[in-house]
Amino acid sequence: MELCKEYKSLCFNESREKIRESVELDFQENLPQYLDDIEKIIRCSVNSTVTDYDFHNSSITVYGKSIISITYKSGDSCILSNIFEEEFSKSFELNNCESFCFAKIKLKTKYNNIHLINQRRIDVHTALSVYIEAFCSNSAEYLCSCKNAFFKSYNAECLSCKSSGTAGIDFDENISVIENDTQIKNIINCFADCRIDDKKIIKDKMLVKGTVSVCFVYECMNGEIQKTATAFTVSKIIEATNLDENDTAFVFASISNAFVKAKADESNNLKIIEFAGKATVNYQIYSTENIHVNIDSYVPHYKTNTQLKSLNIKENPQLFYDDKTLELDFDCDGELVEIIDLQAKITNQEIVDSCLKLELCLSFIYYDDKSNICFCEKKKETQIRLADSKLSGSCNTSLLSYDYVIKNGGRIALRANLEYQAFLFTDSKINFITDVDVSDEISSVNSPQLTLYFADKEEDTWEIAKRFSTSAQLIIDENGLSSDIVDSKRILLIPGI
Repeated sequence: MELCKEYKSLCFNESREKIRESVELDFQENLPQYLDDIEKIIRCSVNSTVTDYDFHNSSITVYGKSIISITYKSGDSCILSNIFEEEFSKSFELNNCESFCFAKIKLKTKYNNIHLINQRRIDVHTALSVYIEAFCSNSAEYLCSCKNAFFKSYNAECLSCKSSGTAGIDFDENISVIENDTQIKNIINCFADCRIDDKKIIKDKMLVKGTVSVCFVYECMNGEIQKTATAFTVSKIIEATNLDENDTAFVFASISNAFVKAKADESNNLKIIEFAGKATVNYQIYSTENIHVNIDSYVPHYKTNTQLKSLNIKENPQLFYDDKTLELDFDCDGELVEIIDLQAKITNQEIVDSCLKLELCLSFIYYDDKSNICFCEKKKETQIRLADSKLSGSCNTSLLSYDYVIKNGGRIALRANLEYQAFLFTDSKINFITDVDVSDEISSVNSPQLTLYFADKEEDTWEIAKRFSTSAQLIIDENGLSSDIVDSKRILLIPGI
């Protein structure tokens, strides 16, 4: 039997492989010559971010930057600080990514350890969780029609991740911090973060605008501890192919390079802080697309052979967008008397069973009951339920603002205002028809034109029609059914063709 066929092209970025692994990094840092020896370390924080990646020979190499910030007491009881930067790379094997397009990569800091080797050297150990989702292009010709054949089609709205990548935004700011006669003696601490305020997509380009917020704690020449905070805007035009203004962008930003130094003003007084570095932007671009393919076929009265190809899809996406205020309590390790400076930031976010799970980190410099300057860093997990069903998802959360109060016992009550976007979807796998052919003819001799069939509840008329070499629509029309699925046990009349 000769079949007249028509084909169409299908091209879809699908999530092919997911990796979640732990990585441990070790760094050795030596103080610059201009800094005094270390007597006691007050603070050591390590913040790591992805700066780029490369795919080659079934292996993906992740490149990152770790910023190591220390505050310490010197031998003459001065409080000093320094920032170290370290680059790292780690490779991971991908098993099923022949047509690799891009990857979503996320880092989460599990813990940091520091060891003072001598007065000039420290060893830093940090443990990271690395999450990689690899996307591949699934291109195929699918069979859309064939004369004399019946098709069962699949129609659904699906979420497509069109692009993912990183971009850097350089900055260099001079910040005047003192207006009176005193000058900066030492910079004690620097908290900095970058928040994305706006993004706009046009054809193959995305404009990203953000705000870098930075707070400096410093000692003046007269011995007073002062603090100043400022913010400035940054922007970047990111070029990526196949972007459309109707797409949805998830954009994250973090400080991946930082340089802090006191410098002289026009009168040669140390009243200016130079803050230079880079904010790294990580982005994912999503669109919703309608998938229409044929997933089953048969030719009546012939043995039908179908060729199939599989496709992983994110089915029936729902977009959530809202503001939320969270109230969380954090405990301090020591006797907290006064907070000098405090920073809150989101260190992890993910969707699990329709819940937006967040990890917030609170870092603060404070005075204890003996007037010592101390540092504490605490993390706390919380969640926001988005739907009752258990769905997968992707999310993008920004911390807009926060404030805090100190409660009895040294507990800190944090009030955080955040904004979130999230897609919820069902992870599915479908097999669609790329071709069909027929072989042996099934004998129709003595086949009645009308057959009685005892159908069970929830039976699909497609499967019944396929078994009797007839049409599902004829069965529905003959029996007055309201849908493709039989709603109760009953006798059906099966018309022949």
